[in-house]
Amino acid sequence: MARSFWLNGVALRLLVYFALVILTQTQPLPAPIFLVAVVLDALIFIWQATGYFRAAEHNLSGTGSQLPLWGGMIALIVAVFIMFAQWWGLVLAANPAPEEEHHFAKLERYRAAQYALNVSDDGNTILISGTITHGVTKKLRELLEVTPDVITVHLESEGGNIFEARGLAGLIRQKGLSTHVAQICASSCTTVFMAGDRRSADAGARLGFHGYALQDAAQLPRFDIEAEQDRDREFFRNQGASEPFLTRMFQTASPSIWFPDHATLRNSGVLRD
Repeated sequence: MARSFWLNGVALRLLVYFALVILTQTQPLPAPIFLVAVVLDALIFIWQATGYFRAAEHNLSGTGSQLPLWGGMIALIVAVFIMFAQWWGLVLAANPAPEEEHHFAKLERYRAAQYALNVSDDGNTILISGTITHGVTKKLRELLEVTPDVITVHLESEGGNIFEARGLAGLIRQKGLSTHVAQICASSCTTVFMAGDRRSADAGARLGFHGYALQDAAQLPRFDIEAEQDRDREFFRNQGASEPFLTRMFQTASPSIWFPDHATLRNSGVLRD
């Protein structure tokens, strides 16, 4: 009776328990191994239960005590719960949940999908296209480090985040790069364009200007919208834009946009090549 309980029952059950614990660490657990483990565990459990109750019956006929029988029943119920819990652990190991993407990684991936940076075959030009959003300045800086022959940044964007546009403008000025527009550059994109040492545009290109939309930024504590707009006005002025041009530009309230003709852009100091 003691051997049936402690050796064939408890000791063997503990051995199976730890073996299954080790299997649950393997993720994903191959389906054949999962099935073999469950079937073997079930067979071993049936063998243990059958052997114990046979021993308990012999013990009952010899001593008349039902205590081992009831004790075995309780142990059997506990073992069943533990066994099913381990089987569920094997199910989870065989079908692990996909790792949840970190919020910031998901946000960065979403932002990166909004723009593209492409280097020309000769390595002299970088095209920035899409929305100007967080992360594009960092990507441009990294790209310039591995493409030292770049001399011109082509822009194709209808704008985006003005603070990120300032970052791009600062980087372009720091590197002494030229800017060019082939199709369209509007809103905060023009801040990036104005940073170019030489600024050019194709005949059919459109450059769109307006006063900046800083409604979201206005929710920041102690944020002065007028001061921020004056800061950008000063930047345009230092880059050669005329006062009449700046007046017309900042009088155009977002979401309206002003597309001056090329003659106006040249005469106002915006186009310099």
